[in-house]
Order: sequence, then structure tokens, then C-alpha cells
Amino acid sequence: MTSSMHGASGVAAPWGGAFEMRRRGFLGAVGVGSLTAMLAACTGGGQSAEEAAQDDGTLQWWDQFRPLTGMLEASLFEPYMKANSGVTIERRQMEGDDLAQAIQVARRSNQMPDVHSLAGLQATPAALVSEGWFQSVGAHADFEGSALGDQLFDGIHRFDGEVYSVPLFSGRFHEATPWVNTELVGRADIDPAESPATWDDLRATAKRITDKTGVHGLVIPLKEVPYLTTLVTALAQSAGAPGTIDWRTGEYVFSSQPFVDALEFLVSLQEDGVVHPSSASMGARDARARWAAGEAGIYPWGPWIIGGLMVDEPEAVERGIDAWRLPGAETTRNPIGRGPGVGVFWVNKESQQAADAAELLLQMSSREFQVQLASAMDQPPALIDVVAEADVHPAYARNIEHLAKDVRIAPVPEAGNPSTWRVAAEMKDIHPNLGEVAQAVLTGSGGGIKAELTKLNDAMSAERDRAIKVVQDDGAVVGLEDWVFANWDPATDYDQAAYAAR
Repeated sequence: MTSSMHGASGVAAPWGGAFEMRRRGFLGAVGVGSLTAMLAACTGGGQSAEEAAQDDGTLQWWDQFRPLTGMLEASLFEPYMKANSGVTIERRQMEGDDLAQAIQVARRSNQMPDVHSLAGLQATPAALVSEGWFQSVGAHADFEGSALGDQLFDGIHRFDGEVYSVPLFSGRFHEATPWVNTELVGRADIDPAESPATWDDLRATAKRITDKTGVHGLVIPLKEVPYLTTLVTALAQSAGAPGTIDWRTGEYVFSSQPFVDALEFLVSLQEDGVVHPSSASMGARDARARWAAGEAGIYPWGPWIIGGLMVDEPEAVERGIDAWRLPGAETTRNPIGRGPGVGVFWVNKESQQAADAAELLLQMSSREFQVQLASAMDQPPALIDVVAEADVHPAYARNIEHLAKDVRIAPVPEAGNPSTWRVAAEMKDIHPNLGEVAQAVLTGSGGGIKAELTKLNDAMSAERDRAIKVVQDDGAVVGLEDWVFANWDPATDYDQAAYAAR
């Protein structure tokens, strides 16, 4: 997910990666009232988008998946072009933020690619589909009957009964796996195969690494607000929080004790002197490079770290890397809830190559391709069990085993009522947000943890209430009840049957 900010996929990561489509600033900044006008303006200037579309057999494909480059080209695009002599696939790979900018420029100049990912766009698929960005691919290929058919959700991949995209990656992951430098932990007389069971155990382990090796116990990229948001949320969930929202009531829970405990735990690590002193100036990529250079023993990050290291710092993998299971606040383990894997690639509304694009996406939905996808060691493939068949590093395989045990698929409002995107679009950004609260607390510039989280919780609740009222007045059929999933059980996946029985 170079993703999202993280690894190659850019999905997971809310800012990349990897790829949790919830509240997004792109739409929130403009609001529902001006969204249509803004998107219309984006297609203005010169010829119409329809006139710009060309049926010359060339399929333009843009994405941010750098570690997947070899696989996409050698296993997917080249064989397809060989079998379809009239088709030429031109792929452009960029970093997530650069991709988002390029897409917006291309939309203004009517030069959109046929297929692209959503990395960096900060918009829900429901919002973009409703505003005419994409076309359905379901008429061109049988995605419902594919290996990923049972992972297609209304409001996420399917709209008005039509399939628009498929979830190539699993939602069963988090960004807080303690990745360890096995050479360093070995020097500290710590068994790299033994995961610390609790926060206190991890704290003691980091202290031991620091004391025994003279190297910092761990690195935490405090400069990266989205990273801190996901880290604190995962830690809070390991302490019993349902997530940032309790789906049984629809209420925000930022001010609940698990979130307080998660921040206090991170503060305790700093007070122990085990956090790399340059953490405050590091982004996630910077932290990975410092960790790869042997400046810290532990780096909490997502499963895509090995895929990225194999591209940029393979010596760190050769030296020794392992994945520990996310510890809990206590010995009792609590599940980590994440939404289902989102659609990764989308076909432009004006593309004349939709049939070819759909066939490529169908091939990517096969078990065979999913095995190859796993071999890139990025965000877990949608068919997560194929990792056992793939050629992957043992530490990646262990990480996926941990994630399969610890992560459950949680409900998402869009799958219950796609119109909830209008509320997300209307909501104004609240500052400081969770990551900013964490950043302030950990850099010594914040107030009391409980007080700051309470202010955030109250502000988020009030802003959502306001946004719901605005879109209701604008005719949307949506209400607070759309955030309530009374039949949700944190210990089980919220699947298609659960939505139907809601």
C-alpha cells in the first residue's frame, strides 16, 4: 500500500491503502449543495467528455500500486493483449496523492483514463457513482458468479443492482501490527517468535530492547495524522472499543475509556524513553526507512510493510523481520472491526473500453489471480485464505494468520443506505480530529486526554446531527437510524445476511 499512504495498495490505509471509505474531506469540503456544480465544472473546457472518449483500442489504466507493477504487467496485461490483438493497455503508476491530482486535472481537461483507482480522492464510491463518474461493469462480466461474488455489497460495490467494482483486497486488516527487527530483539534476548500478550508486555519489551541494545525500542511516525488515527483506533479496539462508532447505538465513542487508555498507553511509551526521538518529524515512510536502517526494534504498521521493503529496502527483510500479534490492554482479546474490502478499480463513465476493463477485473477476481496478489505481500487479498498457497515471506503469512483471528468485518452505513454519503459530504471537518488530538498529546502540546476526546465526541455528534437535518431538508431519505445496526455482534462478521435481517 503505497497506498493509502502505507503500502502499495493505498487501500488500507485511510489516507492509501489501503482504503477505508468512510468520512472523506474531498466531499465534506464542498458540501452537498455545491458538489454537483463542482463536478460539472471539472468536465468543462473544450470538447465534451463524450467527444473526448476514444475507441482506438487503447485502454488507459492509472493506479498507485508500485509493488504490484511486475505482476500486473506480466500476469495480467501482457497475456490479455496477446490474446486480444486489437487492445493496447497503457498503465500509469503514481503515488496516491499524485494520482488524485492527476485524476482531477484529467477530469477538467476531458482526458480521464478508462480505469483508475480512488487513491487520494477522498470520496466515497457512492458519492462518485451518484454524480456520474463511473459506469457499471456487471453487464459485461459475471462478477456475481465469481470467487468474490459473496463479497459484493450494495452501496460499496453494487449500485441500483449493478456491479461497478470488486473488492480485490480484504478488509480484514489493521495498521498496528508490531513489526520487529529480529536481529535487534535477538540481541536483547527476546524470542522474536513470541508475541507480547498485553500492552504492559509490549512496553516492557520495548524497554528491554532499548536497555540491552542501545537502539530505540520502537518508532511511531507522529507527523502522520491519519496514521495516528488508525493506530489509536486499533489500540482502542484491542481494549474493547467497538470502533469510533458503537454500531449497536449509532453513537460516537471517542470519549470512551478504551480511547483514553489507548492514548495513555502511547504516552507511557514516551515516558519510558523507548520511542525514537525523531518520531515527531517522521511520516510513515520515513519511519519505515529508519526502522529498516536498524534505528528501532519495533514499528507498528500494516501488512504491506514487507511488500514495500522488498521494493525499497530488501536488506531489511534479509536481515530478519517478524510480525507480532497486536497485544490487548488485558490478556482477554477483543476483536478489531473493519469494514468490508472496497472496490479498487473503477471504469470511467465515458470509456469505450468497458468490456475489456470488465474482463480484466473478472480475471483479477479469480482465485488464481488472488494467489498472485498475495505474493506481492501488500494488503491481504480478498480471498485471504489463498495466502497459504502463495509464495510469501513467513512473517507475512504469520501476520495474515493473526489478522484472520483478530479482525472481524463490521457494518458500514453505506451498505445499509447508500444515501448516507450525502451526510458524510455535508459534514464539515472537525478539528482537532482523533489523529490531531493524539499528535498534540504525544508532542506535549495538548490538553487533558479525556477532556480533548470529549470535545471531539460532542463536536462529531453535533455535526452529524446538523448534516442529517440539512440533507433531510434537501429531500434525502436518511436518518440517525442508518448508523444503528442493532443485530451487530463484534465477534462475528457483519455479512449480507446480517444486513438483510437488520
